[in-house]
Amino acid sequence: MPRAALVLAARNESAALHGDRRGARLARRAEGAYRQYATEEQHRQVGCIAGRMQRHFGFGLLSVAVLVALPAFVDTAEAQRGFMPGFISGVVTTIDGEPVSGAMVFGENSQWQRRVETNTNNDGRFSFVGLQTGRWLFIVRRRGFEPVQGFANVRGSGMGGAVTFVMETDPLHPPAPASGVLANLRADELQAAIDDGNALFESGDFDGAIEAYEAVLRDVPRLTSLNLQIGHAYREKNDLERALAAYRAIPPDGPVGAEAQAAIDTLQAGPGTR
Repeated sequence: MPRAALVLAARNESAALHGDRRGARLARRAEGAYRQYATEEQHRQVGCIAGRMQRHFGFGLLSVAVLVALPAFVDTAEAQRGFMPGFISGVVTTIDGEPVSGAMVFGENSQWQRRVETNTNNDGRFSFVGLQTGRWLFIVRRRGFEPVQGFANVRGSGMGGAVTFVMETDPLHPPAPASGVLANLRADELQAAIDDGNALFESGDFDGAIEAYEAVLRDVPRLTSLNLQIGHAYREKNDLERALAAYRAIPPDGPVGAEAQAAIDTLQAGPGTR
């Protein structure tokens, strides 16, 4: 008996059963080999797809990006062609040589279609940095002064030029005085505030008139003559005590001292002497 048959006989197995088991093992091995092959094939295909995308698609994106960016760069270069940053400084003074602070300085250039602005400092000085070189028109404005303007050439930053503007007082709207009773107050603004109080008084709004006069007094405490109008408003309201207090706040030797004293005498004399 062949050796294989003896082994099967010893295991009490038939040749058919052994064939079935051997076939099952072969099937399992074939299935494992197929799975490994399928996995490797899938990885290979993914790599090929990625490679094709990099060759055909990735390079295309790079080309598009370059084409999109190139016109912007060309436009920028065209816009900046001939541009050289320039610098200019200046000072604004009165005809007496005093600095004009807080003046608005405008710069205009028709070639570049550009407009800039700044303010003078306490010393009346101003400056512009980064302007295109060439001829610029500068305009200076300040309330209380006549506007002034002039052309100046802006040069490269290392060779910045300097300009001087002299402003004359506006006779219709003069600037506020630097000293005195009306220091830092514009005469036209002050007169307008007093006129508002007078208008309220004439219309019979005595409370509004008193409020307007007192607001002016808070700004100009030395303008004591306004107390005369305040006293008159209180008298019209029949508030005689406050009227007397307002009249007495006026210095006797002041411009309206005599008139204030006459008003006091009238009130003290009693009703019917107004």
